[in-house]
Amino acid sequence: MRVMSDHDRPEPADDEADDGHPRVSHLRHTLARRLRTHRMHQQMTASALAQTVGISKAMLSKIESAERMPSVPVLLALAEGLGIGLADLFGGPAASMEPEFVARGQEPVLPGGDPHDGIQITLLGTMELPGIQIRLVRMRAEPGCTFPKPVQFDGFWIDHVIRGELVMQIGERRYHLRPGDSLTYRGEVPHEIVDMPSGPLEVLAVEGWLTSAGMNPGQVGKGTRGIP
Repeated sequence: MRVMSDHDRPEPADDEADDGHPRVSHLRHTLARRLRTHRMHQQMTASALAQTVGISKAMLSKIESAERMPSVPVLLALAEGLGIGLADLFGGPAASMEPEFVARGQEPVLPGGDPHDGIQITLLGTMELPGIQIRLVRMRAEPGCTFPKPVQFDGFWIDHVIRGELVMQIGERRYHLRPGDSLTYRGEVPHEIVDMPSGPLEVLAVEGWLTSAGMNPGQVGKGTRGIP
């Protein structure tokens, strides 16, 4: 199957594709992760898939690194080239039972954290279940960074400190976490990071939110610590 390549018609730039909407950014990162997972699961090289679809290897690389959102014809060609359904590329019900592999160094960097401000958040894995979506993220923060104001959402957090220290404000109480400490709390309670006594900081966090509430990753966590 031959479709229009990126040389025939340029794909929109990253900011144009997102149009400022966080849900589009989430879809782009989900597509990148699942596309790479399906390709590696089938032991297909990037060159082979790109040739099958009719796009350049460079464009496929941009899609798999979440730099570009492909056009609908390219999406259909990618699914056909991998022998899967279109829903499988976006983590739909047909894809929920398949293992999802994220190689070291290939974790998508999520918007919301700003490396220039000393914060970086990467997505390590996701799981969709009826009525709830869960994801594992890693936050790295440098001393002196500024954290957003507290927020609330229908869901939960489980934080585990790998290195450094942080002070969490959960409702009216404060918790001082050190390496090896974990903290589990409901998202409905106002929460925020108020201090980093020592750094740099590295935290593994499990985030879950109720999809039945009409929330999406761009809404529920934004402002908590920069994780969208």
